[in-house]
Amino acid sequence: MIRRLTRVFPILEWGPRYNFDTARQDVIAGTIVLFITVPQVIAYAFLAGMPPEAGLYASLLAIGCYAMLGSSRSLAVGPAAIVAMMTLESVSRVAAPGTEEYVRVATQLALLTGLVLIFLRIVNFGAVVSFLSHAVVTGFISAAALLIISNQIPLLLGVSNPGSTDIVSLSAHVARQLPEISTPTLVISTVTIVGLLWCRFSLGKWLSRAGLSEVWVSNIVRSAPMYAVILGVVAVAGFSLDARYSVAVVGDLPNQLPSLHLVMFTWQEATDLLPSAVLIAMVVFMESMSVGTAVASKNREHLDANQELTGLGAANVGAALVGGFPVAGSFARTVVNFSSGARTQAAALVTAVLLIVSMLALTPLFYSLPRAVLSAIIVISAIQLIDISGIRKIFAFNNIDAITFGFTFVAVLAVGVEMGILVGILISFILLIRASSKPHIAVVGRWEDSGHFRNVLRYDVATSEKVLAVRVDESLYFVNTRYIENYLLNRVADAPQVEHVLLICSATNFIDSSGLEMLEHLQENLAEVGITLHLSEVKGPVMDQLKETSFYANMAGRVFFTTDIAMRELGGV
Repeated sequence: MIRRLTRVFPILEWGPRYNFDTARQDVIAGTIVLFITVPQVIAYAFLAGMPPEAGLYASLLAIGCYAMLGSSRSLAVGPAAIVAMMTLESVSRVAAPGTEEYVRVATQLALLTGLVLIFLRIVNFGAVVSFLSHAVVTGFISAAALLIISNQIPLLLGVSNPGSTDIVSLSAHVARQLPEISTPTLVISTVTIVGLLWCRFSLGKWLSRAGLSEVWVSNIVRSAPMYAVILGVVAVAGFSLDARYSVAVVGDLPNQLPSLHLVMFTWQEATDLLPSAVLIAMVVFMESMSVGTAVASKNREHLDANQELTGLGAANVGAALVGGFPVAGSFARTVVNFSSGARTQAAALVTAVLLIVSMLALTPLFYSLPRAVLSAIIVISAIQLIDISGIRKIFAFNNIDAITFGFTFVAVLAVGVEMGILVGILISFILLIRASSKPHIAVVGRWEDSGHFRNVLRYDVATSEKVLAVRVDESLYFVNTRYIENYLLNRVADAPQVEHVLLICSATNFIDSSGLEMLEHLQENLAEVGITLHLSEVKGPVMDQLKETSFYANMAGRVFFTTDIAMRELGGV
């Protein structure tokens, strides 16, 4: 019973062993993470089309829910760039950003996303970490990052927002608005971007030369968004840039805690939002698992995929209950949390407590925060999502992955984030089926005097005129049975001296009904010309399956334990 409770509530596992030293590390880490959390979540709220306080509210309850139920001790959950972009795209189809209706639909989407994640936990979807290939994920994230960056350009230039997320519409709108560019806003955004890049690539070297430890250097560098926020507030407030030059600022933030409210929706609203909720849930799970696993491996910890579904589902439900939008594991905040020495999710709870203090006492200070600074923070975060080295590996290693990446990347830019990822998944499955429909088939021979058999096209091996030994490097199922049967019959037709066909099944993990039917037809066709079909190296589960069939009961040939035994007994080499 206790073990079951600790699985459901991981906090019960580490809580009893909590001590002063661990608490000290968690307090330090939680405090440092606050400095990057506040500017990021406000920025992502704007990216999602939500009021700025929605980012703070969503973070607050998401952190608490995940801390109780999540299996990662370092994952920082809250608003994230990709998910915010998907929220904007999904909800904009129903309501205009900035309206009460938009906020209502966004909270409905967060609730549905959480419920989908919890449903996936119920059906043990965590056992299948993701249906998305690496090429699809990389293409999706890279293109989504470009969309995020392009959507920030109007705010960086100080021009009006077109209300559309696609690059073509944005480009045309910005071109028309070029005469209206706000010079002060452009200066603020440019200085912020340059400053953030300098902090990322140069500040660390300066601090290292000054003798600071690697941990402190990392934390100071990664807290750069807070420095940008402070300088932006000082500049606007000190020179009245909002009043004198109409520089867009965050404005009033409510200095109070969010209230819980029940999220209601009709059946029609639920069915309309469900496809988006499913896709967002998949991305939330994929993004959070990849970040959490990377950090867990450094601590030699185990991440429970099913428990992550529970924690992330609860976090999204919690975000919805306080008027937030969908949340996920944040890469930047997780890395800061880990590098700051966080030992448990108590560090996240420290961040939550400090968020409460910030909302109650410090929100007036954010009034003069330029929105251009927040857009610059989003741009720098999005740039970091584009994995150039990963893209190079995809194109250098595998043509199918390169095609999948290309289709996904273009589709996301052309038709949007949701349809783009669906196109990527569809293309990856089509290419997988296409590759499986023409599997690698090798005629093999004996390597020297050993019991090993290798491809006759690659090695100088000994073969037999009487036995055609063929290895099929794929399972036998509906997409490839015709190709395999035709290949074997054609090889036999070209070799009239063959008396036995040995099908080596070392790479065959399963046989479906089409595969079984192919074996039956192959056996009959070979028998008509006096050739016997044999099998070798059949895996246990496949053998158990075959023993229940009439094909096995009526086999004229044999099933050999190894290819070596088969070739010796059939008069081969």
